[in-house]
Parts: sequence; C-alpha cells; structure tokens
Amino acid sequence: MTNILLIKMGDTFEGLQATHGDFEDMIKVCLKDTAATVHVYDARTADAQPNLDDFQGVIITGSHSMVTECEPWSEALLPYIRSMQTKNIAVFGICYGHQLIAKALGGEVGFHPNGPEPGSVEVSLTQAGKADSLLSCAPKNFKVNVAHLQSVLKLPPQATLLAANDFEPHHAFRVGNIWSVQFHPEFTREITQYYVEEIADLIREHDQDPVEVRNSCENTMESRELLIQFVKQCAA
Repeated sequence: MTNILLIKMGDTFEGLQATHGDFEDMIKVCLKDTAATVHVYDARTADAQPNLDDFQGVIITGSHSMVTECEPWSEALLPYIRSMQTKNIAVFGICYGHQLIAKALGGEVGFHPNGPEPGSVEVSLTQAGKADSLLSCAPKNFKVNVAHLQSVLKLPPQATLLAANDFEPHHAFRVGNIWSVQFHPEFTREITQYYVEEIADLIREHDQDPVEVRNSCENTMESRELLIQFVKQCAA
C-alpha cells in the first residue's frame, strides 16, 4: 500500500464542488486506478502537521488564496516543506503548492506581470525535463490546464527548470525529491471551463476573449499522467 499525504490548501468554487468535488476529490479521481491510499490534511486547520515518516509521498494542492498574502497557516508550512526535502520524501506541488514550495526553498513568488493564464495551454519540456524521471513520461510539447494569477518569479537556487511556455517561464521545476508544477493535472476540460467563466471579466481586462479561451479548453491527459506516474514512483 502506498500512503500519500495530500495537503489541502483551499477550496474550489461551491458550484464546482457540487459537480466535481473539491481539489482533493479531483486528485483522488485521477489516482483511482493506482494503489495509493490518500490521506487528506487541511493545512488551514489547527491540527498538528502529520508525521512524514508515515507516508511515501506528498501532494500539495492549489488554492484560491495568494502566497503573497502570507497567511499564518500557509507560512507554517514553509519549514514543513523544508523538512520534506531533508527527509527525502517525494513531493508533488500543484499551482499554489508549486508557488509555496518555491518560496520555502528560496525562490520568489508574485503576481504575473501579464495577468492571468487561463484555459488549456501548451508547455514545452526543457532538455532537463526530457531527461527527468517523472516529466519524461510526457511528450516534448503537451497541453496543460491552468488558472493562475501568481507565478514563481524566481526559481529556488538549487532548482532545475523542467517545463515552460512563452507566458510562464517556470511551469515545472525540480529540487531533488520535490517536483512542482504551475498547471493543474487534475483539471478536466469541464473544470477548466468553469474557471474561465468565473474569471471572464479579468480575462477581458487583459485583452483576451473568454469565449475563445473557453472553447479551446480540452482534457489534458499527458499532464494528468504525471500525477499518476508520481504516485507510481512513490510506490516503487
């Protein structure tokens, strides 16, 4: 049995929860055919942080919060993330989790200067990404689903860049046992479209057409496979 600690960083929209569940439910759906047992820890509670020795891997979810808000529950995770690095436990960060990992390990996070990156977009693997034990399961160029306002503006000192596109130069990176992605492997076409509709006004403010973005959304199976392969690596 592979025990995965899923650190829940926030909730998705209530309307989306009614049809697709919350972030942790979306991830569990992706992992339903693996041998993983997923244990959810809501980081926003006052509960003690779980003992990392009880798990083979950690997944850190997205959130509607902003890393730069420096909320106490979020800041409390910074030394916890650093302990994951010390203990050499495999970690997979998603969106907010990606950004918080970068902050914990010495990178910089802030609002993207060009506004939101919504919908289904293409990313490309770097040479290191093509050789990486996890990212190499994806093709050199593949589609991912995104919905973010903040980004990793500066990578941690020891990070290796794994994937990028013209809008977002730090879509995926690795620091040893820790993988981190700005995109949402757990998002389906319908989930991504819901996000596009919710932030339609903001998309227009940055000279994009939300209808066009929504219509171009798709299921991104290559990115979804990364989450599955991560858990399989934890099991191995």
